[in-house]
Amino acid sequence: MKPQPLNVTLLSAGLSIHGDVILDHGISNFGIVAGNVISNAGLVHIGPGGMVKGQVEGLHVRVDGTVEGDVHARGTLEINGRVMGNVFYYGSIRLGPRASLDGQIKRKSDLTIESAASNVQQLSRASSAV
Repeated sequence: MKPQPLNVTLLSAGLSIHGDVILDHGISNFGIVAGNVISNAGLVHIGPGGMVKGQVEGLHVRVDGTVEGDVHARGTLEINGRVMGNVFYYGSIRLGPRASLDGQIKRKSDLTIESAASNVQQLSRASSAV
């Protein structure tokens, strides 16, 4: 199997984005995003001095800057900065010595997705019982 290239988008200090940032790879933000930051894979890193005024979602999330909104992590979550919103995580969480949280922490159970085949079988059983 061929290794996947490492794709990371870098938002440098001094950059300001007004709108959502949606990626299929990792991001490291040192600027200001007035909108949601959503990544399907990789690490979502809000670096020191970086800020997100919206929701942050990712597989792995690390907050060293500031998030003014809810944070959702499907894998690991590390907070060393400031989060003003609720935190939802599925895997593991680590709060550093300088972590600041103004909200609730909630551990979510694993997502269960039923296959289309099992839904069809359930529907056919229900219709034959009628």
